[in-house]
Amino acid sequence: MSSLNDDAEMHVTGNTRYSINFRERGWLVVLGVVFSVVLNVALVTTVAVIAHGTSSHRHTSCDSAACVETAAAVAGSLNKTHPACSDFYEYSCGGYKLHHNLEDGAYTYSVWTELWETHSKRLRMSVEAADKTQKYGVETAALFASCMDLVALNKTNSKPLLDLINKGDALQFPALVGSNWNRAKFDLSTWIKTLHQMEINTLFTLTKGPNPIKPSDVALKIFPSGLNMYSWDYTSDSSWAAKRRDEYKTRMVTYIKNLGVTSNETAIRIDVEDAFKFEIELAKITPDWREDIYSPKMLRLRQLYRDFVPVTKVNWKDYVTSMYPEKLAPNEYEPIFIEESQYFKNLSKLIAHSQDRTIANYMAMSLLYNLADHLPEHISGQISAHKRYDWEASPLYYQCASVTERLMPWASARAMLDRGLIADKSAAKKIFENIKTELSGAVDAVSVDYKFSDSFTKQLKDRAAHLKEKIGYPDWILNQTLVNQYYNRMESSLDPAQYLQNVMQMSKFRKTALLMSYEEQLQGGEGWDTFMGDNVASYYLHGNDVHIPLYYLFAPVYSHDMPDSFNYGGMGAWVGYYMVYALEDDWRQYIDDKGNVIPRNVSEADRAAYTAAKGCNNYIANVTYLPPGEPEPIPLKVSWNSGVESQHNDIIATRASYKAFRKNMKGSQSAPGLPDSTDRVFYLAVGQFYCSAQYDHHSYYHKLLNAIAASSSEFTKAFGCQPTDLLYNSGEKTCNL
Repeated sequence: MSSLNDDAEMHVTGNTRYSINFRERGWLVVLGVVFSVVLNVALVTTVAVIAHGTSSHRHTSCDSAACVETAAAVAGSLNKTHPACSDFYEYSCGGYKLHHNLEDGAYTYSVWTELWETHSKRLRMSVEAADKTQKYGVETAALFASCMDLVALNKTNSKPLLDLINKGDALQFPALVGSNWNRAKFDLSTWIKTLHQMEINTLFTLTKGPNPIKPSDVALKIFPSGLNMYSWDYTSDSSWAAKRRDEYKTRMVTYIKNLGVTSNETAIRIDVEDAFKFEIELAKITPDWREDIYSPKMLRLRQLYRDFVPVTKVNWKDYVTSMYPEKLAPNEYEPIFIEESQYFKNLSKLIAHSQDRTIANYMAMSLLYNLADHLPEHISGQISAHKRYDWEASPLYYQCASVTERLMPWASARAMLDRGLIADKSAAKKIFENIKTELSGAVDAVSVDYKFSDSFTKQLKDRAAHLKEKIGYPDWILNQTLVNQYYNRMESSLDPAQYLQNVMQMSKFRKTALLMSYEEQLQGGEGWDTFMGDNVASYYLHGNDVHIPLYYLFAPVYSHDMPDSFNYGGMGAWVGYYMVYALEDDWRQYIDDKGNVIPRNVSEADRAAYTAAKGCNNYIANVTYLPPGEPEPIPLKVSWNSGVESQHNDIIATRASYKAFRKNMKGSQSAPGLPDSTDRVFYLAVGQFYCSAQYDHHSYYHKLLNAIAASSSEFTKAFGCQPTDLLYNSGEKTCNL
């Protein structure tokens, strides 16, 4: 199993290549080292130095070391002894398990995990040695250094944080002061302002983004922010949920004590229980994000200040103006959109019927829970989001690199750019556009087959045609001057010896930058309300765009050096899935050809036709596959009602990506160690997305990859499947949508 190594060394060869040597430590598992090193070297050596821009050149034949190494890594994950037409997962990923055994107690380990680890290595190289002749480099290095300074951090421990939540009576955390908590001076509005200034959007969120009526403009918005902790699975009465609930509460109590809170442990547990009870009630009134949240009501700020008072004890004018630098608050005639106003009415009732101490506990717990993302492991324990999915702690310098990227995304990206560790994305953007074209064509095909009305067909095609990508990083960071200009807006420089102070300062800066639209003011500003360290891609209705993390620009998703067959397969599996969300039928709006969001008004006939179209691949539920060692074929259908036959995104994305590849491929498609068939290389690239060391013949992803194969007559042709083979598809059963 590959693992993050705390003795990574970077060796620079010339100006364009980087490689990494890793010395073994006692905790490093030897199994899989060869495969992992090949993949890591391939990922790192894929890129060229791109100091002030990117090149549109991309290799179309495997004539580089990076291509050879990436191809070798893919070939190493295969099990060619097993027939692809009986179990494509085993054929694609059988070798991966041999090289990546799970350690005792590990939850999972996959290609995705490995790619994330490699990204962490590149990131660490960049931020710890950022260019200190530049403003962004100075601040990046200071934040990373302060996180790494355990002596200073342990000396001050969490004093800045405890000072904050014990700052006068209004912000007191009951667990800190016990019976001395002053109910009379509790102020919810002060709590909300303090947390929201640090990007902790408790109870609701104030943001600035695409105007819900006209996405080409930006506007202020207030909407339900969802939950802060884990109550989404705490409302269940199952024994599994009860066990997780108890374990998590125990970890939260330990975390609070690690912060230096000296209150009685029993008293702390009571306050933790109190906070969780409030969040469970909050979960009951939080709207479903797909169906309910997109009902905006437009007000002018003056109307908000004067008339919108559904949340008890919140002074809206004081709140909004406090989120901006002094004298720079928006004027009272600026529009603001309230999304799901019924939620705020319900929230008002919940607050009115809750004890002030309960609300104070919840606000303080929300603060501590969110800041755990930025605290080193020895303080935050298992609350930290920086533990890998196998729950094994990563080295401190990778935790600190991740925090630096989260709080300073554009500075971190620029630092990686300066060191030549960011891949060119121009070809990836072109692949995105070509897949989008095929999705629009899929709408045309299915509208004829299922007799959609012209208006409904246009709605679906508008969504596909106007889908936008945000891949890796905004283009304005290619201009070094603009990145310096962005960080020159900080109130003061970061202190390399004051980590928690830096965290709170940068959190506030990020919120201010968003509300002030700093990025929109920069040349080519794209207003990305995200950070490149996001773990997965996401689709956003408002703006109709797909956010694609930076590390998706590396193999096995995409490689600047690999042929089109590989890149279309990887992008189709990893990115195409989220693109298909634009065609979901349960959104309440669609985007017309001018970019305006229009309420959906779908007839019953169209709804019935769409439902029928979505059911076109139900035949997959009757398909079986045969892994090695199994006495009988295993059905693709899973145990619950909505199984792999309902996972249209994966199947449609692969189909659209395949069509885009065949229409647009250029140059040689060969790679050493991989099949000569370009179509086989395409499907193997798709298969890499699903490879995991958590090897269960009945697992969901094992079934899903076989469902993709079984739904494709092109797969049947590529691998020469015969009518007697389990995954054979004659072409009579296909799904366009």
